[in-house]
Amino acid sequence: MKRKLGWLIMLVTILSMLATGCGPKGVDAIVGDLGTKLEKMTGYKMNAKLTLQTGKDPQTYDVEVWHNKPDFYRVALTSKERDITQIILRNQEGVFVLTPHLNKSFRFQSGWPENHAQVYLYESLVKSILDDEQRVFTEEDGKYAFEVKADYQNRSLTTQKIWLGTDLSPIKVDVMDTNKNVMVTVEFADFEGDAKFDNDSFNKERNMETSMLQSSVPTMANGEPKQEPTGSFGVIQPTYVPEGATFTGVQKVDTAEGPQIVLRYKGDFNFTLIEERPKAATVSYPSGEIVDLGHTVAVMTGEQKKTLTWTYDGVEYLLTGDLPEDEMISVAKSTFNQIGK
Repeated sequence: MKRKLGWLIMLVTILSMLATGCGPKGVDAIVGDLGTKLEKMTGYKMNAKLTLQTGKDPQTYDVEVWHNKPDFYRVALTSKERDITQIILRNQEGVFVLTPHLNKSFRFQSGWPENHAQVYLYESLVKSILDDEQRVFTEEDGKYAFEVKADYQNRSLTTQKIWLGTDLSPIKVDVMDTNKNVMVTVEFADFEGDAKFDNDSFNKERNMETSMLQSSVPTMANGEPKQEPTGSFGVIQPTYVPEGATFTGVQKVDTAEGPQIVLRYKGDFNFTLIEERPKAATVSYPSGEIVDLGHTVAVMTGEQKKTLTWTYDGVEYLLTGDLPEDEMISVAKSTFNQIGK
Protein backbone atom coordinates (compact mmCIF):
# COMPACT_ATOMS: atom_id res chain seq x y z
CA MET A 1 0.00 0.00 0.00
CA LYS A 2 2.78 2.39 0.99
CA ARG A 3 4.63 1.46 -2.20
CA LYS A 4 1.54 2.25 -4.34
CA LEU A 5 1.09 5.58 -2.52
CA GLY A 6 4.74 6.44 -3.18
CA TRP A 7 4.37 5.74 -6.89
CA LEU A 8 1.20 7.85 -6.98
CA ILE A 9 2.95 10.82 -5.37
CA MET A 10 5.85 10.49 -7.80
CA LEU A 11 3.46 10.36 -10.77
CA VAL A 12 1.63 13.49 -9.62
CA THR A 13 4.96 15.29 -9.18
CA ILE A 14 6.13 14.34 -12.67
CA LEU A 15 2.83 15.41 -14.24
CA SER A 16 2.99 18.73 -12.37
CA MET A 17 6.51 19.35 -13.66
CA LEU A 18 5.46 18.54 -17.21
CA ALA A 19 2.44 20.80 -16.95
CA THR A 20 4.61 23.63 -15.69
CA GLY A 21 7.09 23.10 -18.50
CA CYS A 22 4.34 23.28 -21.10
CA GLY A 23 2.92 26.53 -19.71
CA PRO A 24 3.44 30.06 -21.01
CA LYS A 25 7.00 31.33 -21.11
CA GLY A 26 8.05 33.90 -18.57
CA VAL A 27 9.47 37.28 -19.55
CA ASP A 28 13.03 36.26 -18.60
CA ALA A 29 12.89 33.24 -20.92
CA ILE A 30 11.51 35.37 -23.78
CA VAL A 31 14.20 38.02 -23.30
CA GLY A 32 16.82 35.27 -23.25
CA ASP A 33 15.44 33.82 -26.48
CA LEU A 34 15.55 37.29 -28.06
CA GLY A 35 19.22 37.65 -27.23
CA THR A 36 19.96 34.21 -28.65
CA LYS A 37 17.99 34.89 -31.84
CA LEU A 38 19.79 38.18 -32.43
CA GLU A 39 23.19 36.59 -31.86
CA LYS A 40 22.64 33.58 -34.13
CA MET A 41 20.77 35.30 -36.96
CA THR A 42 22.96 35.94 -40.01
CA GLY A 43 20.79 38.76 -41.33
CA TYR A 44 17.25 39.50 -42.47
CA LYS A 45 14.93 41.10 -44.99
CA MET A 46 11.65 42.80 -44.13
CA ASN A 47 9.16 45.41 -45.25
CA ALA A 48 7.43 47.99 -43.11
CA LYS A 49 5.07 50.96 -43.16
CA LEU A 50 6.43 53.98 -41.26
CA THR A 51 4.03 56.74 -40.16
CA LEU A 52 5.26 60.02 -38.68
CA GLN A 53 2.84 62.33 -36.86
CA THR A 54 4.40 65.62 -37.98
CA GLY A 55 2.44 68.78 -38.63
CA LYS A 56 -1.19 68.65 -39.73
CA ASP A 57 -1.02 65.51 -41.84
CA PRO A 58 0.90 62.30 -41.04
CA GLN A 59 3.82 61.39 -43.31
CA THR A 60 3.82 57.78 -44.52
CA TYR A 61 6.76 55.81 -45.90
CA ASP A 62 7.21 52.34 -47.30
CA VAL A 63 10.40 50.88 -45.85
CA GLU A 64 12.44 47.96 -47.18
CA VAL A 65 15.27 46.74 -44.94
CA TRP A 66 18.09 44.36 -45.79
CA HIS A 67 20.78 43.47 -43.28
CA ASN A 68 23.65 41.04 -43.77
CA LYS A 69 25.89 40.56 -40.75
CA PRO A 70 28.07 41.94 -39.55
CA ASP A 71 27.57 45.44 -40.93
CA PHE A 72 26.02 45.52 -44.42
CA TYR A 73 22.73 47.44 -44.62
CA ARG A 74 20.28 48.63 -47.24
CA VAL A 75 17.29 50.72 -46.13
CA ALA A 76 14.99 52.09 -48.85
CA LEU A 77 12.57 54.79 -47.68
CA THR A 78 9.81 55.70 -50.14
CA SER A 79 7.55 58.66 -49.42
CA LYS A 80 4.00 57.68 -50.38
CA GLU A 81 2.95 61.34 -50.70
CA ARG A 82 5.91 62.46 -52.85
CA ASP A 83 6.66 59.12 -54.58
CA ILE A 84 10.39 59.58 -53.98
CA THR A 85 12.86 57.00 -52.68
CA GLN A 86 16.04 57.55 -50.70
CA ILE A 87 18.39 54.67 -49.85
CA ILE A 88 20.72 54.37 -46.89
CA LEU A 89 23.46 51.91 -47.81
CA ARG A 90 26.36 50.55 -45.79
CA ASN A 91 29.03 48.32 -47.30
CA GLN A 92 32.79 47.86 -47.18
CA GLU A 93 33.32 51.33 -48.71
CA GLY A 94 31.40 53.24 -46.04
CA VAL A 95 27.91 54.67 -45.58
CA PHE A 96 25.96 56.17 -48.49
CA VAL A 97 22.81 58.27 -48.74
CA LEU A 98 21.47 57.76 -52.27
CA THR A 99 18.81 59.85 -54.00
CA PRO A 100 18.45 57.90 -57.26
CA HIS A 101 15.94 60.13 -59.08
CA LEU A 102 18.46 63.01 -58.77
CA ASN A 103 21.43 60.72 -59.51
CA LYS A 104 23.02 62.06 -56.33
CA SER A 105 24.93 60.25 -53.61
CA PHE A 106 26.80 61.13 -50.44
CA ARG A 107 29.49 58.84 -49.07
CA PHE A 108 31.20 59.04 -45.69
CA GLN A 109 32.61 56.96 -42.86
CA SER A 110 30.18 56.58 -39.97
CA GLY A 111 29.22 54.41 -37.05
CA TRP A 112 25.64 54.24 -38.35
CA PRO A 113 23.50 52.51 -37.21
CA GLU A 114 25.32 51.55 -34.00
CA ASN A 115 25.63 55.17 -32.86
CA HIS A 116 21.88 55.82 -33.02
CA ALA A 117 19.01 53.36 -32.72
CA GLN A 118 16.73 53.17 -35.77
CA VAL A 119 13.05 52.39 -35.28
CA TYR A 120 12.86 50.33 -38.50
CA LEU A 121 15.81 48.04 -37.63
CA TYR A 122 15.06 44.76 -35.87
CA GLU A 123 18.31 44.75 -33.88
CA SER A 124 17.62 48.27 -32.55
CA LEU A 125 14.27 47.15 -31.18
CA VAL A 126 15.67 43.95 -29.68
CA LYS A 127 18.57 45.78 -28.02
CA SER A 128 16.19 48.32 -26.51
CA ILE A 129 14.29 45.41 -24.89
CA LEU A 130 17.46 43.68 -23.72
CA ASP A 131 19.01 46.86 -22.28
CA ASP A 132 16.00 48.18 -20.33
CA GLU A 133 15.85 46.41 -16.98
CA GLN A 134 12.66 48.35 -16.19
CA ARG A 135 10.87 46.90 -19.22
CA VAL A 136 7.13 46.26 -18.87
CA PHE A 137 5.93 43.00 -20.44
CA THR A 138 2.41 41.90 -21.32
CA GLU A 139 0.81 39.33 -23.61
CA GLU A 140 -1.86 40.76 -25.92
CA ASP A 141 -3.89 38.65 -28.35
CA GLY A 142 -1.15 36.04 -28.71
CA LYS A 143 1.59 38.65 -29.11
CA TYR A 144 4.42 39.69 -26.81
CA ALA A 145 4.36 43.40 -25.93
CA PHE A 146 7.25 45.30 -24.33
CA GLU A 147 7.15 48.90 -23.15
CA VAL A 148 10.71 50.21 -22.92
CA LYS A 149 12.78 53.38 -23.10
CA ALA A 150 13.30 55.02 -26.50
CA ASP A 151 16.79 56.16 -27.48
CA TYR A 152 16.54 58.01 -30.78
CA GLN A 153 18.03 61.22 -32.22
CA ASN A 154 14.80 63.02 -31.39
CA ARG A 155 15.07 63.33 -27.60
CA SER A 156 11.40 64.28 -27.25
CA LEU A 157 10.60 60.61 -27.98
CA THR A 158 11.00 58.88 -24.63
CA THR A 159 9.01 55.63 -24.65
CA GLN A 160 8.15 52.90 -27.11
CA LYS A 161 5.86 49.89 -27.15
CA ILE A 162 7.10 46.96 -29.23
CA TRP A 163 4.94 44.03 -30.31
CA LEU A 164 6.55 40.73 -31.32
CA GLY A 165 5.09 37.46 -32.55
CA THR A 166 5.62 34.28 -30.55
CA ASP A 167 8.38 33.47 -33.06
CA LEU A 168 9.96 36.81 -31.97
CA SER A 169 9.48 38.44 -35.37
CA PRO A 170 8.59 42.18 -35.27
CA ILE A 171 4.95 43.15 -35.68
CA LYS A 172 4.62 46.79 -34.66
CA VAL A 173 6.21 49.60 -32.66
CA ASP A 174 4.69 52.83 -31.34
CA VAL A 175 7.11 55.54 -30.26
CA MET A 176 5.71 58.11 -27.82
CA ASP A 177 6.62 61.51 -26.44
CA THR A 178 6.69 62.48 -22.78
CA ASN A 179 2.88 62.87 -22.81
CA LYS A 180 2.42 59.35 -24.20
CA ASN A 181 1.27 60.69 -27.57
CA VAL A 182 2.17 58.27 -30.37
CA MET A 183 4.46 60.20 -32.73
CA VAL A 184 5.94 57.34 -34.79
CA THR A 185 4.38 54.02 -35.78
CA VAL A 186 6.06 51.21 -37.71
CA GLU A 187 4.06 48.19 -38.88
CA PHE A 188 6.26 45.31 -40.05
CA ALA A 189 5.59 42.60 -42.62
CA ASP A 190 7.39 39.81 -44.49
CA PHE A 191 10.15 39.32 -41.94
CA GLU A 192 12.67 36.79 -43.30
CA GLY A 193 15.41 35.79 -40.89
CA ASP A 194 18.74 34.38 -42.14
CA ALA A 195 17.96 35.82 -45.58
CA LYS A 196 20.22 35.21 -48.57
CA PHE A 197 21.67 38.04 -50.68
CA ASP A 198 23.31 38.39 -54.09
CA ASN A 199 26.97 39.38 -54.17
CA ASP A 200 26.06 42.90 -55.34
CA SER A 201 22.97 43.45 -53.17
CA PHE A 202 24.79 46.18 -51.24
CA ASN A 203 26.70 47.63 -54.18
CA LYS A 204 26.21 51.37 -54.62
CA GLU A 205 26.07 51.34 -58.45
CA ARG A 206 23.54 48.49 -58.54
CA ASN A 207 21.26 50.28 -56.09
CA MET A 208 21.48 53.59 -57.94
CA GLU A 209 20.77 52.00 -61.32
CA THR A 210 18.03 49.63 -60.16
CA SER A 211 16.21 52.30 -58.20
CA MET A 212 16.41 54.78 -61.08
CA LEU A 213 14.72 52.23 -63.33
CA GLN A 214 12.03 51.38 -60.80
CA SER A 215 9.77 53.25 -58.42
CA SER A 216 12.12 55.99 -57.24
CA VAL A 217 11.45 58.14 -60.32
CA PRO A 218 8.51 60.45 -59.46
CA THR A 219 5.51 60.10 -61.75
CA MET A 220 2.37 62.11 -62.43
CA ALA A 221 -1.18 60.79 -62.24
CA ASN A 222 -1.08 59.76 -65.92
CA GLY A 223 2.02 57.62 -65.30
CA GLU A 224 4.41 59.94 -67.15
CA PRO A 225 7.73 60.73 -65.47
CA LYS A 226 7.47 63.86 -63.34
CA GLN A 227 10.06 66.48 -64.26
CA GLU A 228 12.12 67.96 -61.48
CA PRO A 229 11.41 71.68 -61.05
CA THR A 230 13.88 74.07 -62.68
CA GLY A 231 14.39 77.80 -62.68
CA SER A 232 13.91 80.18 -59.80
CA PHE A 233 12.25 79.00 -56.59
CA GLY A 234 12.47 82.39 -54.87
CA VAL A 235 13.83 82.63 -51.34
CA ILE A 236 12.79 80.01 -48.78
CA GLN A 237 13.20 81.34 -45.26
CA PRO A 238 13.11 78.99 -42.26
CA THR A 239 10.26 79.75 -39.92
CA TYR A 240 12.40 78.83 -36.91
CA VAL A 241 15.39 80.96 -35.90
CA PRO A 242 17.21 80.20 -32.61
CA GLU A 243 16.81 82.77 -29.86
CA GLY A 244 19.65 85.30 -29.98
CA ALA A 245 20.16 84.99 -33.76
CA THR A 246 18.95 87.59 -36.26
CA PHE A 247 18.44 87.44 -40.02
CA THR A 248 20.86 89.92 -41.59
CA GLY A 249 20.15 89.55 -45.29
CA VAL A 250 19.90 87.47 -48.43
CA GLN A 251 22.16 87.43 -51.47
CA LYS A 252 21.90 85.82 -54.89
CA VAL A 253 25.22 84.36 -56.03
CA ASP A 254 25.77 83.22 -59.62
CA THR A 255 28.12 80.25 -59.86
CA ALA A 256 29.35 78.11 -62.74
CA GLU A 257 26.79 75.47 -61.73
CA GLY A 258 23.86 77.86 -61.40
CA PRO A 259 22.49 80.46 -58.99
CA GLN A 260 22.56 80.10 -55.22
CA ILE A 261 20.47 81.88 -52.62
CA VAL A 262 22.50 82.70 -49.49
CA LEU A 263 20.74 83.66 -46.25
CA ARG A 264 22.87 84.90 -43.34
CA TYR A 265 22.15 85.04 -39.61
CA LYS A 266 24.23 86.62 -36.84
CA GLY A 267 24.10 87.05 -33.07
CA ASP A 268 24.53 84.45 -30.34
CA PHE A 269 24.68 81.96 -33.23
CA ASN A 270 26.19 82.73 -36.62
CA PHE A 271 25.09 80.59 -39.52
CA THR A 272 24.44 80.55 -43.26
CA LEU A 273 21.76 78.76 -45.27
CA ILE A 274 22.53 78.14 -48.95
CA GLU A 275 19.73 77.09 -51.34
CA GLU A 276 20.05 75.89 -54.94
CA ARG A 277 18.67 73.43 -57.45
CA PRO A 278 20.16 69.94 -56.87
CA LYS A 279 22.63 68.57 -59.39
CA ALA A 280 23.73 65.03 -60.16
CA ALA A 281 26.89 64.36 -58.18
CA THR A 282 28.82 61.93 -56.03
CA VAL A 283 30.03 63.70 -52.90
CA SER A 284 32.49 62.15 -50.44
CA TYR A 285 33.28 63.24 -46.88
CA PRO A 286 35.86 61.77 -44.50
CA SER A 287 33.17 61.34 -41.84
CA GLY A 288 29.51 62.13 -41.29
CA GLU A 289 26.24 61.16 -39.69
CA ILE A 290 22.78 60.39 -41.02
CA VAL A 291 20.06 62.72 -39.71
CA ASP A 292 16.38 61.83 -40.08
CA LEU A 293 14.45 65.06 -40.67
CA GLY A 294 11.13 63.27 -41.00
CA HIS A 295 10.42 64.50 -44.54
CA THR A 296 13.83 63.54 -45.88
CA VAL A 297 17.21 62.08 -44.89
CA ALA A 298 20.03 64.59 -44.32
CA VAL A 299 23.79 64.29 -43.87
CA MET A 300 25.67 66.02 -41.01
CA THR A 301 29.40 66.58 -41.56
CA GLY A 302 32.22 68.51 -39.92
CA GLU A 303 33.79 68.57 -36.48
CA GLN A 304 34.02 72.05 -34.90
CA LYS A 305 31.89 73.67 -37.59
CA LYS A 306 28.96 71.47 -38.59
CA THR A 307 27.28 71.36 -41.98
CA LEU A 308 23.83 69.86 -42.62
CA THR A 309 22.84 69.02 -46.20
CA TRP A 310 19.40 67.91 -47.41
CA THR A 311 17.11 68.02 -50.45
CA TYR A 312 13.38 68.65 -50.44
CA ASP A 313 10.89 69.47 -53.21
CA GLY A 314 13.50 70.28 -55.82
CA VAL A 315 15.72 72.44 -53.62
CA GLU A 316 19.05 71.46 -52.08
CA TYR A 317 19.95 73.10 -48.77
CA LEU A 318 23.30 73.50 -47.04
CA LEU A 319 23.22 74.85 -43.48
CA THR A 320 26.54 75.67 -41.82
CA GLY A 321 27.70 77.63 -38.77
CA ASP A 322 28.24 77.38 -35.02
CA LEU A 323 24.76 76.10 -34.20
CA PRO A 324 24.32 73.11 -31.87
CA GLU A 325 23.11 70.02 -33.72
CA ASP A 326 19.58 70.15 -32.29
CA GLU A 327 19.21 73.78 -33.38
CA MET A 328 20.44 72.93 -36.89
CA ILE A 329 17.82 70.20 -37.13
CA SER A 330 15.08 72.58 -35.95
CA VAL A 331 16.08 75.19 -38.54
CA ALA A 332 16.15 72.53 -41.28
CA LYS A 333 12.72 71.14 -40.40
CA SER A 334 11.21 74.63 -40.50
CA THR A 335 12.00 74.96 -44.24
CA PHE A 336 9.54 72.21 -45.18
CA ASN A 337 6.36 73.18 -47.03
CA GLN A 338 7.49 76.80 -47.31
CA ILE A 339 6.78 78.74 -50.49
CA GLY A 340 9.62 80.77 -51.97
CA LYS A 341 9.16 84.52 -51.76
